[in-house]
Amino acid sequence: MVALSLAKLVGATAMVTLTTIDDAIWLVPYTAQYLPLSTRVIHGFLFILTLELLVCGCVAVSSLFQWVVDTKAISSDVHWPDENIILGSIGAGICWIIAIFLFVRKCLKRRRRAREKDLTMSERELHRATTQQVSNKYGSIHTDDEDENEISSTPSPLAVVSFTALGALDEVSYFPSLLLGGIFTPFDLCLGTLFAAIIVLIVVTVFLSQFKPVLDFLDRIPLYGIVAVFATVLTCDVLFDTMMNDKR
Repeated sequence: MVALSLAKLVGATAMVTLTTIDDAIWLVPYTAQYLPLSTRVIHGFLFILTLELLVCGCVAVSSLFQWVVDTKAISSDVHWPDENIILGSIGAGICWIIAIFLFVRKCLKRRRRAREKDLTMSERELHRATTQQVSNKYGSIHTDDEDENEISSTPSPLAVVSFTALGALDEVSYFPSLLLGGIFTPFDLCLGTLFAAIIVLIVVTVFLSQFKPVLDFLDRIPLYGIVAVFATVLTCDVLFDTMMNDKR
């Protein structure tokens, strides 16, 4: 039992780290060496705190779902399936919906990039002059001297909290389904997120140059693929529970 709990904690830490680290590059100028130590500490603390609050929100959502299912099953005279089957089905369904959504969005982005490549040089110049250039992937920033000089030496809590929340929205969107499916417990996910946030902060601010190839590799792993793997695991678990329930 202890080994299983430890394995889940390690799994939660690895999952949050791998899915979050590539979207945290924006932390570089906010933890740059030229900033006062107090400012860097505040920015790092806010990054960790925001991730933890997002995960706590996911725990609250999953707990609400579970409470609704438990209340409905107790108050109704209708014979409901096993609670694990219901919650697992909800978790698997949410995961599949999110995976499909992320896949469709990725395809639309590829089509948009393909259309942009077909533009002539003059059209591109006109496009740049009349529209604001938007980064293809949220969280990527320019780290040249001009951008770094724009970061104030005083703490920027609103910017750090906003960037952290917006950058992690895709990742945390499927966390409630993992909790409902029983892949992780709330304790595993919360503590794993804390460890992951610390790891990400250290890697991005201290070892970025050494880990750049690793970050580039992780950036090429589609998020919809990761979510689809969890959806498959949850679906298989629900099917197994259903078959075992029928045999009783």
